[in-house]
Amino acid sequence: MKLHKLSSLDPIRTKEIRDMVNICTAHDGTSLSFPFEDGELFLLIEEDHRILSSIAFVPVEEKLYDCSAFTHPAFRGQGFFTDLLNAGIEALPEDSELLFYSDKKDRLTAAVLETIGAEPDSEEHMMALDPEDFFAAVRCADLSKASGIPSASHLDIHMESTDIDGTPTLFFHSSHASVSFSVFPSHYYLYGFEVEEACRGKGYGTGFLKAVLCRLWKLLVNDPSCPPLFAELSSVRDASALSLRPVLLQVTGDNAPALALYKKTGFRITETLCCYLY
Repeated sequence: MKLHKLSSLDPIRTKEIRDMVNICTAHDGTSLSFPFEDGELFLLIEEDHRILSSIAFVPVEEKLYDCSAFTHPAFRGQGFFTDLLNAGIEALPEDSELLFYSDKKDRLTAAVLETIGAEPDSEEHMMALDPEDFFAAVRCADLSKASGIPSASHLDIHMESTDIDGTPTLFFHSSHASVSFSVFPSHYYLYGFEVEEACRGKGYGTGFLKAVLCRLWKLLVNDPSCPPLFAELSSVRDASALSLRPVLLQVTGDNAPALALYKKTGFRITETLCCYLY
């Protein structure tokens, strides 16, 4: 049994860790991921060319790291996580702090983190808008009634498309708000939603987001009232990849206004991640 300390992962180790992580998430019923490319430090325990446990440290700011750890279900309770954690702490700058994330439903992981002295810090909600709910929420027949804002259907919204590090991205903006969507094979990821401060608390954000989702929906189904899909998305490498998929986002648990806005738009909480500080 060997403990390896690496600054990056080669394709073989990446595949081996990914296979182990998939076994863990399937066993635990979670959707946590492993930062294969963003990590600054990787440690793993290997036996007979099989990875039993792995941990990654991703720099957030000076002396603060996101920490992701997985141990194969068949090899838990043998101290592998503790061994990797201690080895990682020795390799990191002195007095570094670590952030761990666990599914709120996963009490076993929470118990492990509490045992080592990690303290609950915050919560993050994963939210999703499924295609069928999406369709109902952004029904275009009468957008003004759906949004509760008389001028919602008349918002001057512009769309730009680009390719960010190989990921097709759509950017929607008006004079008072903006939002982006990353296009992935299985879903769209909503991020960077901002509303001008003077327009907050007045329903403008809800109307803007519903109008954007309405326009996105029309683009996806090639509605004749919108410009042709391929013409408007000319800078996206694979416009044909755009299809009906869930829209996902992440929001902090203490952001009550954002949570309320997303729920009004049809999003539902699918997972709550608890953040622990160590």
